[in-house]
Amino acid sequence: MDEYIEQLLAEMPDSAFHDVVKNILDEPIPEAVKSRLLRPLQPREYRPIPPPRKAKARKKKVIQEEFDPIPSQKLLSSAKDYQDELRGLFEEPKELAFRRTRWTLGNFLRGWQMDVPQGHPQGADPRTFLEIVEPKIREKLEKELRALRGGLKFQLALKVELVKVNPDGSEEYFEPVMRHRQETVLQENEITTALEETFPRLQETLEKLTQRGSGWAVVQVRKLWLDIARYQPLRGGSYISLPPEVKNKKAVVNVKNKDDHCLRWALRSALFQAADHTDRPAKYPTADGLDFAGIDTPTPISQFGKVERQNDLAINVFGWDKGVIVHHISKQPEDIPRINLLLIEKAGKFHYTWVKNLNRLLYDQSKHREQKHFCERCLQGYKREDLLEAHRPECKGIGQTAVRVEMPQEGKLTFQNHHKQLPAPYVIYADFEALTTKVEGPELDPTKSNTQKTQHHEACSYCYVVVRCDGKTEAPAEYRGPNAVEHFLRALQEEERGIQKVLAKPQDMRMTRADWESHRTASRCHVCDGLLKGDSVKDHCHITGRYRGAAHSACNLKLRLSPKTTTIPVVFHNLRGYDSHLLMQAISKVEGRVSCIPNNTEKYISFSLGQLRFIDSAQFLLAPLDKLVAANKPEAFQITARYEPDCTLLMRKGVYPYEYMDSWERFEETKLPPKEDFYSKLTGANISDSDYAHAQRVWETFGCQNLGNYTDLYCRTDVLLLADVFENFRKTSQKQYGLDPANYYTSPGLSWDALLKKTGVELELLTDYDQHLFIEKGMRGGISMVSKRHARANNPAVEGYNPDKPNSHILYLDANNLYGWAMSQPLPTGGFRWVEDCTALAGTIQDQPADGPEGFILEVDLEYPQELHDRHNAYPLAPERMVVQKEWMSDYQHGLLGKGMASAEVEKLVPNLRDKNHYVLHYRNLQLYLGLGMKLKKVHRALRFEQSPWMEPYIRMNTELRKQATSAFEKDLYKLMNNSVFGKTMENLRKRVDVKLVRAHEEDKLRRLLASPSFARANIFDDDLAAIEVHKSRLVLNRPVYVGMSILDLSKTLMYDFYYGQLKKQYGDRCQLLYTDTDSLLLEIQTEDVYRDMGKHAELYDTSDYPREHPLHSAENKKVVGKMTDECAGRPIAEYIGLRPKMYSILEANGGNMKKAKGVKKAPPYLWATPPQGIAVSLRLQAVDRRKRGGNSCLWA
Repeated sequence: MDEYIEQLLAEMPDSAFHDVVKNILDEPIPEAVKSRLLRPLQPREYRPIPPPRKAKARKKKVIQEEFDPIPSQKLLSSAKDYQDELRGLFEEPKELAFRRTRWTLGNFLRGWQMDVPQGHPQGADPRTFLEIVEPKIREKLEKELRALRGGLKFQLALKVELVKVNPDGSEEYFEPVMRHRQETVLQENEITTALEETFPRLQETLEKLTQRGSGWAVVQVRKLWLDIARYQPLRGGSYISLPPEVKNKKAVVNVKNKDDHCLRWALRSALFQAADHTDRPAKYPTADGLDFAGIDTPTPISQFGKVERQNDLAINVFGWDKGVIVHHISKQPEDIPRINLLLIEKAGKFHYTWVKNLNRLLYDQSKHREQKHFCERCLQGYKREDLLEAHRPECKGIGQTAVRVEMPQEGKLTFQNHHKQLPAPYVIYADFEALTTKVEGPELDPTKSNTQKTQHHEACSYCYVVVRCDGKTEAPAEYRGPNAVEHFLRALQEEERGIQKVLAKPQDMRMTRADWESHRTASRCHVCDGLLKGDSVKDHCHITGRYRGAAHSACNLKLRLSPKTTTIPVVFHNLRGYDSHLLMQAISKVEGRVSCIPNNTEKYISFSLGQLRFIDSAQFLLAPLDKLVAANKPEAFQITARYEPDCTLLMRKGVYPYEYMDSWERFEETKLPPKEDFYSKLTGANISDSDYAHAQRVWETFGCQNLGNYTDLYCRTDVLLLADVFENFRKTSQKQYGLDPANYYTSPGLSWDALLKKTGVELELLTDYDQHLFIEKGMRGGISMVSKRHARANNPAVEGYNPDKPNSHILYLDANNLYGWAMSQPLPTGGFRWVEDCTALAGTIQDQPADGPEGFILEVDLEYPQELHDRHNAYPLAPERMVVQKEWMSDYQHGLLGKGMASAEVEKLVPNLRDKNHYVLHYRNLQLYLGLGMKLKKVHRALRFEQSPWMEPYIRMNTELRKQATSAFEKDLYKLMNNSVFGKTMENLRKRVDVKLVRAHEEDKLRRLLASPSFARANIFDDDLAAIEVHKSRLVLNRPVYVGMSILDLSKTLMYDFYYGQLKKQYGDRCQLLYTDTDSLLLEIQTEDVYRDMGKHAELYDTSDYPREHPLHSAENKKVVGKMTDECAGRPIAEYIGLRPKMYSILEANGGNMKKAKGVKKAPPYLWATPPQGIAVSLRLQAVDRRKRGGNSCLWA
């Protein structure tokens, strides 16, 4: 290996500084030779290096792959690190400074960034760094405050590089970004207080990462961001009369002050309560003892923490927006009495008032007339004060942010989206191509920055095709040139106007003789499937004139198309991840109303421009386009064949030199670039010889004259293929479910409606918030853990078999559609009511039938008897969400902590052998746990419900359709329709965000959003468009969470029952769990022949994937939900290594290697290494440098 390194060093270009590397590794640098050693650091005249000969390149590649775990590029990078370190030793560090990164919307939003060079001494310690740069931050805030001529909100974010030395000596790097909440500054003297609030929070976040034996240590600070938003606050000021609906409650005291000190007057009215004429200022003393030093008048909500601290008060602030909403809940100690204030608005003015009776103010939120006691965090009412006190800990534990919770009135959830059965009249499919233009500017100066932007993605061309609901299309529209995105949006708006004209003139109905007969004999509405009672009308397509069926008049109106409201879906593949960023940079340059459905301020499920609604096909079809193309039959590509007659060559992933296309001049090149120019820095790989040969065939077959023609063909092909794939998806969905995916945003929404439509179920909406909180406590995901890190099989099928030792097998089993099985069980539908006698229920819970009409969710205390601990150690029952405490850890775990292993203080789902207190679970789980030996100590609460297997017909239908599918596309689709519907049952409305898109001309809207107490953060797209995230003022909980909770719990019963009720019963201690991940079990079983044993219990297994010649092959249980499948399809496993959940390697006896590393784009060599090398590496845990960047994990070799 030493000789190989020398060879690599000899092959490096001069810029690699390998002589410096060798010297710095050998000995200290004497003063006399510093100048000689630093000479190679001086920039040299650029000399192009000729490409190596092919033979030499191949030889080098073989050497690298065979011997070298660290490619030569890594050594070059290491040399660069040494170069930076040497500079740091002998040069004075440059002064750190902010640089402007973005200003937008008339300077309402501004961004500043400070880059910390590699090895800069001031970045070595975050605490010291913040102390050093505090004057610069203060100076910047002062300048911005003066420039903005008012207040501002700012947010600091700090990126810090951390390192952890693993037990094997390797280093692991992590670069988290720590942010603090927005701070508000109205005057220069408030900056110090704001920074004193911010700095400790940033340091506290960092300390959580590096404390308690986590092993992480700070390398240095990398970046500091300062984001600033202009703030013109909502201030309470002079007197405003109460809204009539508030005034009539007689719950609020509104002092008629004539100055801007309304907060002070409101507090006076609360502290010095008047017996009569409470609105008169004269009734209250002016010598009130209140300290308002440094408090602005009028006072913004952002200063209430300061008001409370200076006066030892606890103040809650509510607002009025068609009802009471929450602005501020005091964090003062509970023993300080609360003062409730109401902030009201009128014509842009704001005014504080004292709420003398919150219960009376909130009283008419409920239709019930009895007295209520209200929780100030969620504003839910309770009949008795003791019920409110019992609720408060639950409310505080679930909702970290106070918000008004609104529960639906009594009602049912049924299929109502009948209009989504109507095919979208027009759908547009589109795609962009982009130039990766080089960023102009000087070479990277490491004394100023660690990051250099080398490429900028500039859209250079687009293509789109419009598809009508009857399949008719116009020729694809194409453009290549400057301002491609703006050009595209204007072209779409022209299409929008043309479609509006068509919709404004609906086609007359055309009926055949068969249509007349069908209408005459119709007894059910073809829209809602309800009985027709003399009110039927003829429904027809307004685009084609075709008769669709008889319908109720009301149903017919739901399908009406309108030129002003009918949406036009625009479909991109990977809109959310890529194309939306291009579109957002130009959408502000065209007219039209803009809105969005966000994941967050940077990624969007969908957004709209006028009636154009942009959606992502990848949110329905979860695969790259080339795989979707391969999964469809050739006859599905009618649109592609229509415009590309020789389309056979195009029915695969195209080949395009993305990074080579770095200038507009490239389009004029008349030859395909050489293969090496297809290299991608992003993936670190080049295309194969066969890929390059394919590109050459395409060039020749389609007569490309230059790279411009080739680019147009590449873009056009992607659009046509996408159109065919999605149109096939639409046809299949309309045929099987009667719903058009183009009317939805994601597959969970589509599958949920398909479920409701198929089953006709009526699900009761929860109206009791405590019932909702109770069920939320019981929601726990799947179990993923390594129970044993290494196992080697010993049987005649594996190499190294030792007949003197007991035969053992490793078996990897997976439950067929685990959640599909759980969804086929009896599930809640309604009839929710608290059980009055929990003690009686505890005595009969074991007798409740699994398929009975009634079920229960219970909150219990469970004992885990000591005698079960050894038997259940590998797979404990009743997992809990918890933060693992250090004192609970074993000696082995403490030893790992001492060697630098991490101990993250985050909540995880942990199977454990501890007793359970206040544990919420489904009654069938409780029955199983008690049957396996746990003991029920107490039932605290129980919720009774009605149940039935209402989802089973839908699951069974998709399972049967998947069996009958004739293409891979259909098989994947029916699997997706089962899996994605589960996601909808788990929808967490608390995590939804509210994002407003604001343009430059909407200054009033922007000012109000920035001033709102609900303002969270901003994301700037360009000078004319920004996304503003605001906290929701209302949380409407109108989803059947009880379904998702039950499915999660029931799925665990199948896995536990199979392991303990089947395998452990059959083998006892000879069966040991190695690894599990929700629906899978990796097992080590001591038996003569595990396959013979499986044959004796064939009813438990689906062996349809076994080779036909295998004795166990059978199609009897093919795809049957809940049956166990052998992941290796009968191929014996020789060895297994498990490093951590979702990271393991399995060596099959035939030499095959199954390996998983979830969340990792490029898996490390040590994981892929086959045993025994892999074993040694797993014991070292890591043998290469792993770097995590800002939440995205990436492994580098």
